[in-house]
Amino acid sequence: MSGARPWRQQVKPRITPDDEDAKFSAFTGVVNTHSRKDIGRKALYVGDNVAISDTGKITRRDGYTAYRSSGTVRAAYGGAGPLYVVDGDTLLRLASQTDARTLTTGLANAPYCWDTLNGDAYFVNGTDAGIARGDAYLPWRLNVPTITTATADPVTNVSPYNMGESYNTATFRLCATYETSDGRETAPSEVVTLYAHPNTSIIRCTVPLGYVRTNLYCTAADDTVFRKVATSTTTTGFTFNPARGTTTLTTLGTSSIPAGVTHIAFLKGQCFAGAYLPAARMSAVWISQPFAPHLFNVSKDYLPVSGRLALLLWNNKGVLIGTDEAIYQYDDSTGELELLVNYGVVPGLPGDLDAQSVAYFWTTRGICRAMPFENLTEKDVSMPPGSRVSAGMVYLNGMQQFIAVTQGGGEPFNSRKERT
Repeated sequence: MSGARPWRQQVKPRITPDDEDAKFSAFTGVVNTHSRKDIGRKALYVGDNVAISDTGKITRRDGYTAYRSSGTVRAAYGGAGPLYVVDGDTLLRLASQTDARTLTTGLANAPYCWDTLNGDAYFVNGTDAGIARGDAYLPWRLNVPTITTATADPVTNVSPYNMGESYNTATFRLCATYETSDGRETAPSEVVTLYAHPNTSIIRCTVPLGYVRTNLYCTAADDTVFRKVATSTTTTGFTFNPARGTTTLTTLGTSSIPAGVTHIAFLKGQCFAGAYLPAARMSAVWISQPFAPHLFNVSKDYLPVSGRLALLLWNNKGVLIGTDEAIYQYDDSTGELELLVNYGVVPGLPGDLDAQSVAYFWTTRGICRAMPFENLTEKDVSMPPGSRVSAGMVYLNGMQQFIAVTQGGGEPFNSRKERT
């Protein structure tokens, strides 16, 4: 028999959502890793503009209209709280479709990452780091003071501890902090060291004004503990007795949120903040001080991961970390970092949580969840991963759906080629 084989000409009619039999008794989703002949009507090979109910019924998906069509929207974040939008270089709070309230301007044109802590929306973009609190904007990366001068008054009346015994010069160490209007205390300044008589009772120093308050800390003679010795909201000059300190400084060695942070996630009062380090060709995830997301000990509290960071998302076992090379799970109960798989996550906003704090996220091999880790789509469907993705858990019409919208193409992993 010459020409095309007869079975190749027998093509089943295309199903549309309006057909009476557009329902599956045992629907298995979108399947394109098997032959179309083997799929039959138990799955879709391609689904365009349709939604599948949990009973297997195909319907046309709902249409949507733009909430706000004006401006150049670079980022948006909302949920149960206020809706925030970055329009050009301006951070807005949208109280309604027509009520846009400006919080700050001059923000970078870059991808944004957001998370919420105590009702405040925190964001980073590799350059800026800020906090949106209702209609107010607060800087997240705080300036640290500098002690510009420091001197010790000479001791005129020396009363030696023991007659006839000589005393060497003692060491005094000073540092300063600022306080913000919302009560955050910055990381301490660089330590200034003074060498003076052990009986020194007057030290004078100068610190430029910053935020709403300046605090001075000093050690006693040859001591290592910093205690608060002075505080002021109006003056730059301080005079104090180093032996009369009160509150102990506990944040020595910390700094503000590191520069270049592109991803954040909050877990149990701590911030996980990550950035790619090009020189090392890897990423670092720094962990903030407890209940102080503006303070980090960058040389001590960090997690190194391979590749360029693409995802930070807290979940039911700690924090999920995804790069373009691998996916990790940080267990906050043990402090251990576990490698889950050796394939990566697509950049953008690739993940979200369900009501049980299980993370769902878009990878180069489809949709995965954790914990426990499982690739939900790899066996049945192979899709172009895209160059960027925006994904979220959507609750609509009584159903829970994880929706991923990709941009660009990319090569599908292990895709099937049908014979023609």
